Amino acid sequence: MSSLQQLQRKVTTVVSPFHELLCSLHVLYQPEHHPKRLQWARDIKRQMPPDLLEAIDTLGRLSDEWMGLMLPGRSGAPLPAAGGINLLKDLPDAEFIHLLLNNKVSLGTILEWQQGSSGANRKSGDGPDETSQYLLQHTTAVRTQLIKTLETYERDYFRKEWDYVMPWINTAAAQFQESVSRSAEKALNTLHPRLQAAEGRITAQKAVTYYFAYEDLQNVYVLPSTFIFPHLLIDWTADSLVLPLAVDIPGLPCSEAPPEDLLRQFKALGDATRLRILKLLWQGPHCTKQLAPILGISEAAVSKQLKLLSEAGLAGAERKGNYLFYTSHKEAFDRLIVLQRQNLEQ
Repeated sequence: MSSLQQLQRKVTTVVSPFHELLCSLHVLYQPEHHPKRLQWARDIKRQMPPDLLEAIDTLGRLSDEWMGLMLPGRSGAPLPAAGGINLLKDLPDAEFIHLLLNNKVSLGTILEWQQGSSGANRKSGDGPDETSQYLLQHTTAVRTQLIKTLETYERDYFRKEWDYVMPWINTAAAQFQESVSRSAEKALNTLHPRLQAAEGRITAQKAVTYYFAYEDLQNVYVLPSTFIFPHLLIDWTADSLVLPLAVDIPGLPCSEAPPEDLLRQFKALGDATRLRILKLLWQGPHCTKQLAPILGISEAAVSKQLKLLSEAGLAGAERKGNYLFYTSHKEAFDRLIVLQRQNLEQ
C-alpha cells in the first residue's frame, strides 16, 4: 500500500464539544486575535458577571491562554463538555499541573518539584517559574476555580452557542471527511495556509517549523471549530497528530482592525533607542542605572522606554535587592512572527 493510501486511512475528523468549549474560552481571553469572533466575544462579555470574566482571565494566564487544557483531544475521541470537565476533576495533581502548563514542563520535573526539590533546582536556574510556582502552591484552589468556571460557563453561555454552531460543524466535518476519501493529501492542504502535506510528510509552520512523516503517524485527527481561526493549532504524541479545521459561519461580522497587541509591539519596536535597549536586554539582564550611561540618556528616560517595552510584552523585570533588572522576553519575538502571519492571512 502506498504512503498516500495509508495516509487516507489515518485521517479522522472528530467533532468534540469540549474542544470547542475551550476554543471559545481562548477567544474570550484574547478576542482581538479572532476577527470572525470578535463581535461574539464583545456581546457575550457584556452578559457575564465580573467574577466570571475575572476567572476566565486568571485561568487563561495559568493555562497558556486556555490552550494547555486542549490536550485531552489527543485521544481523537469525541469528548462531551461534561466529559472533559469530569476528566479534569479526576486528574492527579501532577498531571493537572502538567496539563495547565501545556506540556512545557515534563511530568517528572513536576513530580520532583512537588517532592520539595524545587529550591535546589531554582539555585541553578532550573526551578519553577512564577506560574509553575503558583500552581504548585495553589493546586486545589486553581482546580476548584477551574471546574466552577467551566461548569458555569458551559451551562449559562456555551450550551446555547453549541446548539447554534453544531450543524455547521457537523456539516463541515462530513464534507472534509468526504474530501479525505478522494485525496487525503489535498484535503489536508486546505486546512491552513501554513500547513502543507506533500512528499511524504506534513509540515506545520509556527514560530518554528514542525515536520511529521506520514509513516511515523498512526492517526491524524482533525478537529473542526468555529472559533480557532486564524490559529494553526496543532498537537501531537509519538504517533498521533491533531490538526484544526476552521469552520466558517456565513454572515458573522468580521473585524478588519489589526490586533491591539500587535500594534503595541510594532509601536515599541519603532524607535531606535528602544531597539538598542532590546539588544542589550537580549544579551543579559540590565537595570536602569546600567543602561543610562550606555545609552547616554537619563535613568528617567530609560524607565519610560522600558515601560513601553514591558507593556508590549517584549521585556519584563525582576527585583534583585534595590534594583529592578530587565530582560527581553525572547519567546515574545517568536510569537510576534506568528501574529504578523495570522494578521496577513485573514
